[in-house]
Amino acid sequence: MSEEDEGMKRAILVLEDGTTFEGRACGAAGEAFGRCVYNTSAAGYQEALSSPSSAGNVIAFTYPEIGAYGVNSGDAESGRIHAAAAVFKRLSPAPSSWRAEGSLRDYLVKNRVVAAENMDTRAVLRHIRKRGEMNCILTTKQGTAGGVLKRLKSFKARPAADAPVKKEYTWPAAKTLQLIKIFNKESSYIRIVKKPGKFRVAVIDCGVNESFLRMLASAGCGPVVMPAQAKAEQLLKRGIDGVFISNGPGGPALREGVAAEVRKVAGKKPILGIGLGCQILALALGGKVYEMKSGHRGANHSVKNLRTGSVEVVSQDHGYAIDKKSFPKNSGVSITHINLNDGTVEGIEAAKLKCFGVQYYPQARPGAHDAPYVFGKFIDYMR
Repeated sequence: MSEEDEGMKRAILVLEDGTTFEGRACGAAGEAFGRCVYNTSAAGYQEALSSPSSAGNVIAFTYPEIGAYGVNSGDAESGRIHAAAAVFKRLSPAPSSWRAEGSLRDYLVKNRVVAAENMDTRAVLRHIRKRGEMNCILTTKQGTAGGVLKRLKSFKARPAADAPVKKEYTWPAAKTLQLIKIFNKESSYIRIVKKPGKFRVAVIDCGVNESFLRMLASAGCGPVVMPAQAKAEQLLKRGIDGVFISNGPGGPALREGVAAEVRKVAGKKPILGIGLGCQILALALGGKVYEMKSGHRGANHSVKNLRTGSVEVVSQDHGYAIDKKSFPKNSGVSITHINLNDGTVEGIEAAKLKCFGVQYYPQARPGAHDAPYVFGKFIDYMR
């Protein structure tokens, strides 16, 4: 450690293969177990940390300095940080933005999230790309890396995913808005469409981001958020015009029951799946999904639209991919988008069933505004 680190509490990141990275604590004190992943975004750190998709992940942010513009209620994807822990090269000491309601450091401490800085996060990225994503422990407790590794090996399974909503509710709800006050302040950045939407959409909540609900509302929909365990009969009895399968943590194997119910709805109502929702839709249509060696997490991924030939720069946050050759010949499923870096599937469609999905996040939080047409297409299917 350098001289400026003297007096700062030591933190170590230990991967399950024994690789160790050392830095200094910059969040809550303690120990966190999770899946080590990396995020390449220069901005959007609050969205990544607060997204339910990040549950169980220890995120290594590879951009040299994170936290420059602080945090605010409008950028929160939920009412708390879902990531298990966070690792930075440097945490900005003096955030500056007219939107800031507090610092990232205070946000981490308030949410009791273990975090560390002064770590070589790009070395973490290179290691994960070579060896694959793996479990890890980030700790500020005294002890040796060997002792931490022993505790890590006592965890036999991957971290459990957060549980989504258990009761149905119509969005926006007063309770939902209350959760978004990250520092107990009123936020002037959350814009809500107060008039009822033209299209009633059942949102199957596997860990939905707030921004998806806002995008649906802005597109003229009235989102009704349903538990992931909701049965097809429940969805259809609600008088819905379409079904939105949300993003969420973990892989689709955790949501096999959802895929079975989606299969019953396919062809009866238009369906849009995003992130994990796209993977669930693929399973419902007869496809297969596999875990990637290292996932796509960042705001600058290049995706090719096979229908138009255009290239879109999009935000992504997924660690599973769809097997393009796994769909039955009579499924009617076509591949609509591919990732230009590794050729993995980024979009599928069963046009006759009015079902489609994308792996990326078309609401551009964070990222370029290249793919908002996804919601427009969903609206067209419901007309």
